[in-house]
Amino acid sequence: MTLLLQWLAGPFLRLVLAHFDRRIAARGESERLSADLAATAIRSEMEARSHARAVLLAEQGSFFTAARLGRLMFVVPLGLWWTAVIADSIFSFSWNVAALPSPLDEWAGAILLSLFLVDGLQGAVRATRVGRGTGKDA
Repeated sequence: MTLLLQWLAGPFLRLVLAHFDRRIAARGESERLSADLAATAIRSEMEARSHARAVLLAEQGSFFTAARLGRLMFVVPLGLWWTAVIADSIFSFSWNVAALPSPLDEWAGAILLSLFLVDGLQGAVRATRVGRGTGKDA
């Protein structure tokens, strides 16, 4: 009886152990593929940022860049509108400047925030970099 149990248990245990080995290998392969995908995504992001930086560096020194023209398209009309609103309210002109429609008033606030907060912070960071003596005006 013992001999029969040993004979049955040997092949059965080998099958169970082989099954567990395959599961461990599959799990390891899955984790390796996940890590490879994450590394590929990081490399792609780094390459995209490198290309964006190259475009910014190529545009430096030129007044008519895509970013500057895009800003001017939004900032100049908003500046004229705000000037009209302020002049009309201070000097009581009869201009009756209309309020901006619903999405534009939120966008105007975001543009104003970007101009004074984000650009101001970027200027402050540049000033502190130059002040530290790095010599870079990035």
